[in-house]
Amino acid sequence: MNLITKVITTIAASIISVDVLLMVINGTMLYVLLTLAGFYILAGLAFKQSVYKATRSWIDTGHLPHKEKAHVKTHN
Repeated sequence: MNLITKVITTIAASIISVDVLLMVINGTMLYVLLTLAGFYILAGLAFKQSVYKATRSWIDTGHLPHKEKAHVKTHN
């Protein structure tokens, strides 16, 4: 990594660290964790499968997996 990337990464890490520290001191970290847990549960209900599996599939393939549906034959 070059010097500019290291400086930007250090500044971002410092801001995130101070933010987390302030949330712990202020007592809002619990609310943040509960909100993230709620989003995880809602995402699980939306995907109708494990959020971890859906996210891994999305990262690997670039799109969310679709549940296999029974093929319906149509009569013309």
